[in-house]
Amino acid sequence: MKRFWLIISFLSVFGGVAQQSIPVDSLYRPDPNYLEDQFYFGISYVALRNLPEFLTQNGFSNSVKLGYIRDIPFNEQRNFGLGVGLGLSWDNYYQNLRVSIDEETGSVLFSVLTDDIDYRSNSFTLNKVEIPFEIRLRGSNPEKYKFWRFYSGVIFSYVYATSSEFVTDKVDISFKNIQIINTWQWGISVSVGYGTWNFNYYYGLSNIINNDVQVQGQQFEMKDMRFGIIYYFL
Repeated sequence: MKRFWLIISFLSVFGGVAQQSIPVDSLYRPDPNYLEDQFYFGISYVALRNLPEFLTQNGFSNSVKLGYIRDIPFNEQRNFGLGVGLGLSWDNYYQNLRVSIDEETGSVLFSVLTDDIDYRSNSFTLNKVEIPFEIRLRGSNPEKYKFWRFYSGVIFSYVYATSSEFVTDKVDISFKNIQIINTWQWGISVSVGYGTWNFNYYYGLSNIINNDVQVQGQQFEMKDMRFGIIYYFL
């Protein structure tokens, strides 16, 4: 958590310095081949979808991401083009489906945490490599640091690490390498706004958990969507 707030503080200070109203002509000649928004940092609230009746979301499910996008303009004004990138994301899902591992067999076990079970938090975490593809529309030019933007596309994600954690007042039990998570996931992303911070929305189209997983005899297709803000810089 300390690392998260350090990143936020750095971006706030950096953004304030970078966006001071200094005459462009006094610093350099405008570059007609400029590129925009090549690095990004985002934070989002995660809402789970397609949950069966016995599963509920609790706590603040969240996602943090950081990465690089190569800006590829298509016109002379350089305000329309593509973005292709690579990044990392850390997704935390808080809900009442407890995931554990049988130490003898190594198989994944499930149990539904009901209201009569006293616990502080229950979650599973996915660490991903993100590959975003965007169509980019914006109102920028070489001398303008505040402009509107509309970026939309798809994000393909590779899950390279997983873990689950169950916490009560007495125990803190965690497991890594949860095999039931889909390795490849993807969804639609939209970023829109004006200036530094922009609204970001992601709608997951792939299941988070493998299709063959059943809980209480029911098969379900858990997906997510995210509402947050994204900061583009450099």
